Amino acid sequence: MTQEELAFGICSVSYLSKIEHDLIKPSDEIYELLGKRLGLELSSLNDSFDSVIYDRLHSWHESIKNNDFTTMSDIHQSLTESLAKNFHTELNNLFMIFEFRYAFTLGKLDDPSQKIAILQNIAETSNLEYHYYFHKILGYYYLLENEWNCSIKELKQAKKTIADLPLDDSELYYHMGYVYSRLGNFAESILYAEKALDMYQTTLNYTKVIECCMLIAINYNLLHVYDIAKEYFQKILHSANGYLTNVVRAKVYHNLGYICINNKQHEEAVDYLEAALCLKENEQTNPANTLYLLALTHYSVKNIPKAKFYAEKGHKVAAEFEDLKYLYKHFILLHQIEGTLLQEIFIETLKEEIIPYFEKANEIAEYQDALKLLGEIYFENKKYKLSAQYFKIAAQSDFQGKEVLI
Repeated sequence: MTQEELAFGICSVSYLSKIEHDLIKPSDEIYELLGKRLGLELSSLNDSFDSVIYDRLHSWHESIKNNDFTTMSDIHQSLTESLAKNFHTELNNLFMIFEFRYAFTLGKLDDPSQKIAILQNIAETSNLEYHYYFHKILGYYYLLENEWNCSIKELKQAKKTIADLPLDDSELYYHMGYVYSRLGNFAESILYAEKALDMYQTTLNYTKVIECCMLIAINYNLLHVYDIAKEYFQKILHSANGYLTNVVRAKVYHNLGYICINNKQHEEAVDYLEAALCLKENEQTNPANTLYLLALTHYSVKNIPKAKFYAEKGHKVAAEFEDLKYLYKHFILLHQIEGTLLQEIFIETLKEEIIPYFEKANEIAEYQDALKLLGEIYFENKKYKLSAQYFKIAAQSDFQGKEVLI
């Protein structure tokens, strides 16, 4: 029997192919119809709900959320074996959506567009719980891809769905807070970050409490409410010491340096930023953004040699870490320091390479700044029409956040 003959009147050939390749689990009705056409008695196969498997699925998802790689790998193996003998549709559907997160957490997601299309097809006939995890996990996937608008669309749909389920999810609210911050919607970000914070405090999850406090503080930084931001950062340093990693401590020092820069406290800014730089270099994490603030601080007080030193070092480090955002930011700053912004080679690089990158990467603040810089350069060159064009494009984005570390 050909695929076309087997599928006729039951489902599409492509749907049947996905069933055969174990990419999708059929509904009970399709399952029975295919069995009858093949002359097989499928009722003897186990398709009953198994609470042990269900609980194991959620334990697996928790281990994925916590980046517990050993546990998530072990549970994945045991679930694969268990579900090879159990054909309950909703159990298998949950396995598929959790496996999607498992794959991108491990960096092993092949052909994401096809996977998302398959999961979307499942959502059309699946239950409310699956709908919730589909939108939540897809929203998180888009978050990791810097697709902020796609992410918040899915996360908002997950929030709408969770209202009809007997659960509350601190991770969902934290992700919504994070994405709203990246979109420049700081009030909404604070709202959801505080909601997540309350829930994490209740469960005594101090690592997540620190992350929420960090996000709230950064939002106040971006709103230019530096006193409140500083209170949150100091609170992280003094009340969460036992849970504070050097990576987090470096982020706090970096952001305190940013506050000092905006308060014109340049010496204090340098102290905080040098402390952050030392921690990052010891932990072998990317220090390009801290080097940028150091260069900017020295440049603002006319210490040109140190400004150039940190900008050149930052440009080199950004290249080593393949950090295009700060590679370009240091490139621009170096030309500002050297007074070569009007050189044709710089203008061409800014226009044809840097601005398109910032736009594609959804780096809204940097995109806006680069457009304004190009507008200023064209104004200096008396190309007023071109200048006005780039200022107009820049004005379409009102995001004001710069140099904070989320």
